[in-house]
Amino acid sequence: MKVSKPQIIGILLNYRDATRSLRCVRSLLDEGVDGVVLWDNSADHGASASSISASIDDRVELFVSEQNLGFAAGMNAALSIMQNRWAGASALLINNDATLRKGALAAMSALADAGTIVAPVIDHSGDVVEFRYSHRWLGIQTKRPFPGAFPFASGACLLLPPSISHAPLFDEAFFMYGEDVDLGWRLCVTKRWSIKLTEKPQVDHEVGASSGKGSMFYETQMAAAHWLLADRLAKGSIDRCLLHASRGAYLVVRAVIRSVRSKSLVPWRGLASGIRQARAISRGEVGTGWQAILRQP
Repeated sequence: MKVSKPQIIGILLNYRDATRSLRCVRSLLDEGVDGVVLWDNSADHGASASSISASIDDRVELFVSEQNLGFAAGMNAALSIMQNRWAGASALLINNDATLRKGALAAMSALADAGTIVAPVIDHSGDVVEFRYSHRWLGIQTKRPFPGAFPFASGACLLLPPSISHAPLFDEAFFMYGEDVDLGWRLCVTKRWSIKLTEKPQVDHEVGASSGKGSMFYETQMAAAHWLLADRLAKGSIDRCLLHASRGAYLVVRAVIRSVRSKSLVPWRGLASGIRQARAISRGEVGTGWQAILRQP
């Protein structure tokens, strides 16, 4: 008896970028996904959602959030919606500024099974990346393994088996950046799922299309992510203190270099803002509330 494979549902977020989101949705549908959940984080009184809704069909579930929840919480919310409509499906997570190449879904599906996460090789605007490796103490990322580093797959596109295609998948403390590193660390620690790479690039991804690389927002979220990762990757209280010290030193050096290059104080202001944000999150002073939003009639 032949066992049918689970449905594959595309999951993506939109933030005031209907053009890129629609292009991403079309690439997913053209490749044969069974449906799409599009979570609108725009918080622009429905303007972006109106542009999107006019160009989609009933295969796409569009949900408009009343506030911008960030990447991690938005993805968790979208996964919850997916399981309500397509229970037991596999989730294909993808950034809205990314598109599948022809044959990508077939290539990923060929590697998929109940215990496997499929990470397609991604072309990041000319920079072809397989796994990335993140240094636990400094957060430096490279394409190749080196002492003190652990592998993680880019959150720009992942095909998840049904066993992990549900919320909460991502740590909602991360607003943008760091959530894929945190997920990679948790996968390394639990060793419950294997991760397989496609043989060649299957996804094209723009870099920084949503965050505005070099902006105050970008600098703030990068600093916050580094600080939060020092908490998440720690193996004890002493280890946490040492990680904060090493990450703090790295962030200061980073701010100096970026400030000199840009001739701007934005990297310094972003560093201060990011650490304040991370500390507030760690103290429980900042929340997302996506579950409360989903419970509303």
